[in-house]
Amino acid sequence: MTAWSEIDVEAASVPELLSARIAQLIDSGRVEAGSKLPSERALVTMLGASRISIRHALQDLELRGYLTRKPRAGRIVAPLEMRALAEGSIFGSMSSDQRTVREVMDLRTVVEPPIAERAAVRHRTSELHALRTPLETSERELGNRPPSLQVMQLCDVQFHLAIAGLAHNSMLTRLVTETNEWMAPSRQASFQTEQRMQRSVDAHRSIYHAIAERDPVRARKAMHDHLADVLEAITPLAH
Repeated sequence: MTAWSEIDVEAASVPELLSARIAQLIDSGRVEAGSKLPSERALVTMLGASRISIRHALQDLELRGYLTRKPRAGRIVAPLEMRALAEGSIFGSMSSDQRTVREVMDLRTVVEPPIAERAAVRHRTSELHALRTPLETSERELGNRPPSLQVMQLCDVQFHLAIAGLAHNSMLTRLVTETNEWMAPSRQASFQTEQRMQRSVDAHRSIYHAIAERDPVRARKAMHDHLADVLEAITPLAH
């Protein structure tokens, strides 16, 4: 368990960073293949991160072939062969320079508006808290001077992943998880000013209300407009 203490609290609070740190522990052999991972609850206590951050990081590692699940054993570190298979998949085989920001945003523009549309139709009212929580957290954070870029980025990731969850399609959730990871380098640029942060929160609020009110047409349009606005903000990085 000593290897887990090497993960700093700051990294543990952001799913992308936490996923990268755990992958490093596995790649270095500090956490060996076949090792059983601590439970999500235990990792929350050990790392001081939210359960949502832990869960998203572990889902990403499963998608990339680092982790697998066994009945009654939970998550375990997968053998190296599984990682090789994942790297040969449509996502794993793409190098970071191939995944240009513009291409990823183009993919998100194609995929995420219809996901929001489905979420408006398929969600259960009891599930809306998963969408409302990151929205309200980001709204409160905007009251701080200055707002925390780290908090705003995390809320953005959580909000978009929550929408995918409300669509009740595990494949869509995996796809959004992957594209959000690819967007990590550009997310800072999209929140470069408090004005940009406010625009993002306003867009998220519009998307939330459309989904909560079960208006699929409005949800789809609100998501499309939001992503188009983000692309405009990060255009200097998209070449």
